[in-house]
Amino acid sequence: MRFPKYGNYSLDISGNVLEVFATGAWNLRTTELFVEEMHDLISKFDDKPWAALMDGRRWVLSTPECQTCLADAIKTNISRGLCRSAYVLDSGMVKRAQLERTHPAKQREVEFPQYEREYFEKYFSALNWLHTEGYSPLNTK
Repeated sequence: MRFPKYGNYSLDISGNVLEVFATGAWNLRTTELFVEEMHDLISKFDDKPWAALMDGRRWVLSTPECQTCLADAIKTNISRGLCRSAYVLDSGMVKRAQLERTHPAKQREVEFPQYEREYFEKYFSALNWLHTEGYSPLNTK
């Protein structure tokens, strides 16, 4: 399997869910562009509660600088209404270990009590969990 030289992503808002599809190996520039575009897009949530659904099955990993940038972006997202994150990953533990380094609870758990994150191997399992938590890509009122 061949991967592009630099990672890529797509972002979309459906209902009260930000959907993220990440592919390839991310460098800091890709991460910075992603964060900038994501923060512009989530302004549509108007600081109301929302969730993120990230499909990282075709993501290849990132540098420590990318992890720091993402950790800061997640804190900003939480301050702007992010309450749940569902990560869809393959069964290996390396990607999960990298993503765990971006978890704000690893820095100060009491700071973000409303935020929860879960990991899944199947996309529909992640969707189901978000739905039970009150977040759906279907139009919400």
